[in-house]
Amino acid sequence: MKYLILFVLLISSTILNAQIRNPNSISVSYFGESITHPGLKIGVGYQLKSWDKTKESKNESSKIINKSFDLTPSIGFFYHKDYQTGLFILPEISYTRKNAKGNFIAFGLGAGYMRTSIPNVHEINSSNEIESTSGGNNYFATNYFISFGKDLSIKHKTPLDIFFKPQIMYVLPNYSTGIAYFAIELGVGYKLVKSGMK
Repeated sequence: MKYLILFVLLISSTILNAQIRNPNSISVSYFGESITHPGLKIGVGYQLKSWDKTKESKNESSKIINKSFDLTPSIGFFYHKDYQTGLFILPEISYTRKNAKGNFIAFGLGAGYMRTSIPNVHEINSSNEIESTSGGNNYFATNYFISFGKDLSIKHKTPLDIFFKPQIMYVLPNYSTGIAYFAIELGVGYKLVKSGMK
């Protein structure tokens, strides 16, 4: 598992070194595993590529659509009472389509590492006594998401994004087919650079 962690960190650092080194945003979100098991997620956004496309409508007016690819290394956790606590490092890559009003939709995936900690684990020691011990598992984690949001910097001149992000997190190894977690993110992103749209 330590080789997997090193691989994820190496790939992320290689991508970032090949791109602009300064992030364009930071984000903080509520991360609800199965919606109700609370957690927190923090990410740093790097824009890999951005371009505008003009779309002509039937009434001869034109609309500008901004499209971009972004990389967001993130760290987060969730807490499931009496079952487990999960801590994860999850770089994500996404494709975003944003209209002139600032409404956007993004599709993406991530791959990283997750460690779970299990409470109330006991074992028999060498003296045949029961004692408390730590328990948990290491996982290779992936996630697949769609995100809906609003860029407030376009119309309101406020350097913030707000977003709603349902996702499936799939982790290995465990059982024969791995484990899937459903999660909801509700978050806000703070822009460190101005938006490219007018």
